[in-house]
Amino acid sequence: MEETYLSQELPDAQIQAFLQEAMLGLTVFPWALLLGEEAPVEFDSSNPTHIFFEALPAEVPEYGWHLAIYRTPGADDEARALWLGRQLSARFDLAVLVPFTHPDKPHDPYYDIVFRQGVSYLADDSETEFGEPDAQPVRILGPYALPEVTFGALGQRIEASQS
Repeated sequence: MEETYLSQELPDAQIQAFLQEAMLGLTVFPWALLLGEEAPVEFDSSNPTHIFFEALPAEVPEYGWHLAIYRTPGADDEARALWLGRQLSARFDLAVLVPFTHPDKPHDPYYDIVFRQGVSYLADDSETEFGEPDAQPVRILGPYALPEVTFGALGQRIEASQS
């Protein structure tokens, strides 16, 4: 599952079209599973190319919408979330927060990557009390270069060719 947090709400149709374009070989469905919605009629859980997403209000200061994407290929969830987050930010001109495992501090759960206009920044949410009215915002620590990764039509990671 890929998780991102958006600074503004996007209609399901926009998210669906975006995900469909990013991963052309997959069929994307909006489905608010956590809200108890019934599965879309066309959704086939036995078809590995059928994925779904839900965008729900979040309690993260400045990032009020949680976008969760389900049933993508099991490996590389974080890298895929970062790849999609960068594209979402650039395409829709919004800030996108993606939970991040810092390579130098893999056991520290408070790191995130924030994308603004497609540019990546390392962020810290250790002082952010989610859901509290006086919660501190996520703190931007500075620009952070991410490794270049690409994903194919079925959402699988494509390794750079060796020279």
